[in-house]
Amino acid sequence: MKKVSSFLFAVLAGGLVLNGCSLKYQTPDSPQVSAPSGPPILTSAQPLTYIGQWGTSGTGNGQFAGRPYGICADSVGNVYVLDRVNHRIQKFDSAGNYLSQWGTPGNGPGQFTTMSGICVDSSDNLYTVDEGNEVVQKFSNSGALITRWGSFGSGPSQFNAPRGIAADPSNNIYVVDCNNQNIQKFSNAGSFITSWTTKGSWDNNTSDPDGICADSWGSVYTPDYYTSCVYKYSNTGTYVCTIGGPGSGPGRFGTLSCGICVDRRGCVYVTDYGYHRVEDFNVNGTYLCQWGNTGSNVLGNIDYLSLSPSGKVYVVDYPAVKIYGP
Repeated sequence: MKKVSSFLFAVLAGGLVLNGCSLKYQTPDSPQVSAPSGPPILTSAQPLTYIGQWGTSGTGNGQFAGRPYGICADSVGNVYVLDRVNHRIQKFDSAGNYLSQWGTPGNGPGQFTTMSGICVDSSDNLYTVDEGNEVVQKFSNSGALITRWGSFGSGPSQFNAPRGIAADPSNNIYVVDCNNQNIQKFSNAGSFITSWTTKGSWDNNTSDPDGICADSWGSVYTPDYYTSCVYKYSNTGTYVCTIGGPGSGPGRFGTLSCGICVDRRGCVYVTDYGYHRVEDFNVNGTYLCQWGNTGSNVLGNIDYLSLSPSGKVYVVDYPAVKIYGP
C-alpha cells in the first residue's frame, strides 16, 4: 500500500468493469431503479462472504514477493496478478491454479521495473503500466508483447509515477498519473486521445490519484490517497461527483488504496486499506454495505480487487488472493 508500506489498482467486456479487468458477468437481481439510457441505481446490496484463497510469500510459481500491484480476470475466468517484486505477471485459472508467467527485470520490451497496474480489454488483451519505466505495455493473454508506448515527462503520452490503468467498453485505455495529477485517455493501440486534471475545484489542494476504473455507462472513477475520496468523471474528463471521505463510519474511508471496480449492476466496490474492508456504493455514491472486516479470514493488507465472469470478487490481500462471493 502506497505510503503505508514501501509498495503501492477497470475493466469490462460485455458489461463488467473494474480495476483493470474486463469480464462477462451474471449476478442475482438486486433492488434498483433504472433510467432508460443511464446506469441502474442500486438501492441495496448484500455483503459478500469469504470462499477461499491462494498464494504464499516467495519466488516460486504461484507465490508473490512483496505486495502484488494489480489483478484482473479475462472473459473466460483466467486471473492475472502483477507480481511486482518478482517482475512478472502470473496467470491462474479461476480456482487459483497456476498456469503460466512472463516478464523479467528491466526497462526493455516485455520487461518490468516497478509495475503499478493491469487491465484487460474485451478481446482479452492485457495492458500494464509501470511507474518505474513510465510505459504502457500491451500483451496477448499468453504473454506475447503487442505494442508499448509512453516515456517520462509531463506531456501527452508521458508519465510521472502512473498508478493505475483501465479499459472501457470501447477498449479505450485510461492511465492515472499521480505526479502529473492527470488522467490520460488512449486508443487501444496507444494513440493519445485526451487528458484531464485530477486537481480541480473538487480536489484543489492535495490531489494524489491512485488507481482507476471505468464503468459500462461512460464514467471513470479514481481513488485519491490524500483526501480519502473517490472522484467520478465522465469519460471525457468532466467532474461528476465525490464518493466517501475520511472517517471510520459507513461510506467513509480510513486509508484508500488502489482497488476499485464497478459491476454491471452498477455496484461500485472500493477497498479501504485503513479499516481492512471493501465498501459497496451505487454509481451516485450512496453507501450500500461493507464486507471483509468481520468473521473468519478477515481482510488485512489489501489493495487491488477484480471481478470474475461468475460474479466472484478476487481481492489482493498479501501474500494471498482471497475469493469472495454471494
